[in-house]
Amino acid sequence: MADIHPFKGLRYNTQKVKLEEVITEPYDRIPPPLQEEYYRRNPHNVVRIILGKDDDPEHPETDKYKRANVYLEQWEKEGILIREDQEALYLYEQEYQVRNEQKKRIGLISRVGLEEFSSGKVLPHEKTFPKYKVDRLNLLKATNTNTGQIFLLYNDDDDSVSQAIKGALAKAERGADVRDEDNFRHVLWIIKDKDDVRKIQEAMADKVLIIADGHHRYETSLNFQKMKAEELGEVKGDESFNTIMMTLFRLDDPGLVILPTYRLVKGLDKLTAQSLEELLSPYFEISEIDWSDTSDSAVIDRVQEKILGGTHTFGAFIPQLHKALVFRLKSEDILDREISDERSKEWKYLDVAILHSLIIDKFEALSSESFSLENNLSYIRSLEQGIEKVIEGEFQMIFLLKPVSLLQIREVVENGELMPQKSTDFFPKLKSGLVMNPLDE
Repeated sequence: MADIHPFKGLRYNTQKVKLEEVITEPYDRIPPPLQEEYYRRNPHNVVRIILGKDDDPEHPETDKYKRANVYLEQWEKEGILIREDQEALYLYEQEYQVRNEQKKRIGLISRVGLEEFSSGKVLPHEKTFPKYKVDRLNLLKATNTNTGQIFLLYNDDDDSVSQAIKGALAKAERGADVRDEDNFRHVLWIIKDKDDVRKIQEAMADKVLIIADGHHRYETSLNFQKMKAEELGEVKGDESFNTIMMTLFRLDDPGLVILPTYRLVKGLDKLTAQSLEELLSPYFEISEIDWSDTSDSAVIDRVQEKILGGTHTFGAFIPQLHKALVFRLKSEDILDREISDERSKEWKYLDVAILHSLIIDKFEALSSESFSLENNLSYIRSLEQGIEKVIEGEFQMIFLLKPVSLLQIREVVENGELMPQKSTDFFPKLKSGLVMNPLDE
């Protein structure tokens, strides 16, 4: 089902640039201050392509998408970017640290045939939003190049892909070896041996793919494919625009890590200890920890231990009440009563679904104004920054929860459902700039 193709990747020439100065986070993880930093870091930083400034005094071209293409063409002419001399597959190895634990994982970078989600061959796990797809389509139309990686998962129960990759890795060329600002290592291996390429293609052929990160870019490529087909009128099927560059990871790779995304809440003018308990005690056993001293990090550690050690357990830090609260679901029977029968058991049992259905969705009762996710809820990946925001009064509380597991994602997605919004944070992200995929051949 996974239609794997080698391609002539476009890579930085390490004889002319230092890789650590030109690679970046994915475009959607680059806030304006980081964008500025990347611009300063090197005049050939890939940020100028994947997320150019709206108004860039460095270049006369005012359209940032056309400007990105100018940079691509210019840098290739100057030898800053070099194209592979023959079609290849690539292996992307990451070594990193999380929670004081050393991790390693390896993914396969290839062109993969585009499939509509209805085919069941490529499965999404979250909802996308139109404005982001418009931006990515404008860039793709201007550059005719996949400029960043998208992150997909596949199941390899028979170990066939792993064995094929292991055999290919023994003969692969090293195309990049760089450490980023976090001292995480990123290694790119190049597979040119045609027999190794064939073995990987055959091993991947029956795999269903699950999108982990990159939904907007995948759907953008589907739209680009339709646009190109309409322009041409007649399509053979082997055109490069029928594919997209992907990085594919084994679903049970021990190096795959998902971090939780915390919820910040504001606008609850009726919030008191009593009102909160009355609202949520029908569903949860609630315990309190004194948090009069908001600088006491031991309280945060205690709450996290309770969450990790419990089942369907959540924590909340509420400076207004001088308390940290721990909520533990009284019974899973509650989920069948309170969550729509249209949802599968696997979806209902997600902690993130429980948090929203039985806690956050109830908060309208604590607000005199209309309560909505758009106006009263924010998401944050850094617990330290989230705690700081509630202490400073920007938000009233922050909710902590366990990260979703890879098995849960697989079960929900294979049921044909989408995960709740902001359920997953795959860590670390795939760096942009290691290899790009020109669609002109």
